Amino acid sequence: MTRAFQELDGCVIFDEPLYPPYLATQGFDHPHRLEIIERYETNYEKAISKITGDLPQGYSFSFQKHTANNLPTNLDLDWLMCLDNFFLIRHPREIIASRQKIYDYPKSFTLHDIAMEDLYNLFIFIQERTEKVPLVVDSTDIIKNPSKVLQELCNQLGVCYSDKMLTWQSGMRKTDPVWAKTWYRTIINSSGFLPFTQQEITFPEHLEPLFEECLPFYEKLYQYRIIV
Repeated sequence: MTRAFQELDGCVIFDEPLYPPYLATQGFDHPHRLEIIERYETNYEKAISKITGDLPQGYSFSFQKHTANNLPTNLDLDWLMCLDNFFLIRHPREIIASRQKIYDYPKSFTLHDIAMEDLYNLFIFIQERTEKVPLVVDSTDIIKNPSKVLQELCNQLGVCYSDKMLTWQSGMRKTDPVWAKTWYRTIINSSGFLPFTQQEITFPEHLEPLFEECLPFYEKLYQYRIIV
């Protein structure tokens, strides 16, 4: 999704700007942790000030990618009201399987790692504050019909859609964060939305209880997804 919006004229990208503060304060042993902490802003307030302040010269709007578990429970979330929010969801079975591949070693993930409950709670927070249902987009729907889903999303966000969103040049970009080397391998090698293929997704049996925990939150969000 980030690559698609990056193709739009006048769009500046903020790719998980709260991930460095999250790593610095939580102490999790994630790939590239020390490099990330040394290179990026690790103060939550300063990071938020940057993404809610004036846009860089030459840009007319921003696309910000955030993950719900990067937002600590004691953080004031009023700044989110400055943004037009939409929620990108993915089936938890796909998330768990993908995360298992990234780490390349046996690991027991938690509900917080997958962030499905955190995402749902954030959805409810924004719904209550704005008194309207936030936009929801399911990743499978985008893969199946990228042009129509993106057109509808852009229309509801007040952004001019362009077919340029459907393709992009493969490879790393200057705007890609350090962690892209590990987490964005498929995206880096892509040049557009890959055709949808139905695949059997498996992961170690000990992760099945986690999947069962995540599924209800996904299903609650799924009912609000954009349908085209």
